[in-house]
Amino acid sequence: MASKVSMAVLILGVAVVMMGCNIANHGSFVTNTYQDKALKNPLVRLGPVSGQSCQTQFLYLFPMGDSVSSPRAIEEAKNAIKGTVIITDVTIDDSLSFGVGYSEQCINVQGIAFGAIAQ
Repeated sequence: MASKVSMAVLILGVAVVMMGCNIANHGSFVTNTYQDKALKNPLVRLGPVSGQSCQTQFLYLFPMGDSVSSPRAIEEAKNAIKGTVIITDVTIDDSLSFGVGYSEQCINVQGIAFGAIAQ
């Protein structure tokens, strides 16, 4: 009886510890911090953009697909409006949601897209 209780406590402990693992790849996300002097056209505001990178974990433990990544979410935001050169006022947030038998972790990026005027 004591053996079964200690085994259940051990399994519960391991499950709780593993549920706290974060496998997000926030990484370095600043692609540049200046405006290229070779750019002759002024930048104009194109509008708000957002991007997201998500990963689902089957049975809360087994990741499916690529890990979540800030650079991937930023790239998705940049591609949201054609002609985007830079994104300003960037916010990066991550979320973790649970469903029955799975969890989903996401990195969400929001910002303002700026691009060059075509001549």
